[in-house]
Amino acid sequence: MFSVLLCAIALVHLDLEYRIWIAKQEDIFSKYHNATLPPLTAAKWAYLAKALWLITLIFLQVGGLEFRSALVWSFALYAVLIQVLLPFKVYNLLNLLLAIACLADWGWRWMSARG
Repeated sequence: MFSVLLCAIALVHLDLEYRIWIAKQEDIFSKYHNATLPPLTAAKWAYLAKALWLITLIFLQVGGLEFRSALVWSFALYAVLIQVLLPFKVYNLLNLLLAIACLADWGWRWMSARG
């Protein structure tokens, strides 16, 4: 599941770079907003969620958690934040489902390692 998470992160960011630099799209945060939430507001909330994800990732690693676990837990925080801060979108739901699957995989590995 961890490999799926890494691939998803890479693909999402490659798509973002494509939409910004090649397709030259103006509304690069369209996957986060709807008719009731202005694009700039959605972008601010999405940025906050991503910033908290990365800050959490850094602090978990500084605290001694290995990278794989830190990424899984910090991504789970991000998935919950975009569910709470932004309107319901399939993209947000898919992030949450991936986070739950990664946490389940992490829990399975943790339990297996303990005995």
